[in-house]
Order: sequence, then C-alpha cells, then structure tokens
Amino acid sequence: MPTVQTILFENVEIDVSNNKQLFIHPIHRVVAEEFPIPISFAILSCGYDLPAAPYSCKHTLLSDDRKTELIAYQHETIAIPTAGGGMGFRTTFENVEIPAPGRYWVRTELSGGIKGDEVVLRVEEKKKGAPKLNLRA
Repeated sequence: MPTVQTILFENVEIDVSNNKQLFIHPIHRVVAEEFPIPISFAILSCGYDLPAAPYSCKHTLLSDDRKTELIAYQHETIAIPTAGGGMGFRTTFENVEIPAPGRYWVRTELSGGIKGDEVVLRVEEKKKGAPKLNLRA
C-alpha cells in the first residue's frame, strides 16, 4: 500500500562539500507580533511502496477551513520503473502572505489519486512586549 509522508522545514540549504540538500529546522508553528506576515518554508514529501507508474506531486497551502487555496505548486512527472519504488518531492514557498493567526494546512497529493496526510502549520500571535516564548519546546 503506498504511503506518503510530509514534513515542513524552515529552510533548505546546499552543502557545498558534497552538493547535497540540507533540510534546516522542522517546523509546526510560526509566531508573529503583527499580521499579515510573509513566511517562507520548505515542504518535503516522500512516497514509498509506489506501483510502477509516472508520478507528479502537488503541494497546496490551504486556509483554516481547508477551502481557500493560498498557494500551490505542481511538480513535473517522474517515472518509477518498478513496483515498490519511492521518491521525494521538495517545494519551497517564499514570501507567502499569512493574513491572520490560525491553522493553515499543507496538502500533498501524488498523481494517481494517492493522498498524503494534511499537515497543520499553526500560526500564533505574540503580543508585543509579552515574555519570549520557548520556540524549541
């Protein structure tokens, strides 16, 4: 049975010594003092145990009600030649405007009707002058 896992990251950098991607700081929430705010983040989705077929991946950032699409990206199709294979897709969204605090959802869909979990990104408001939050907790 195909499986799709998705993780959100603060950033993606390239290690110049071996030219590999480094995914920096997994995230599940953002804290801001005022809104709207622009945010940037990376999405990594990996599909496992996929049947042999061509696949594309679509990453969509949705509003709290999961009805309003804020931004989406569709990857080009890549073929998996043998059953049981896997692949990863990375999308970087930059300067996406978040209008207000709330829950925002990242939906991952592979072609062929394979859906991944919808991952929540909580956006919280911190009042100016309030004590600092422990963001690594």
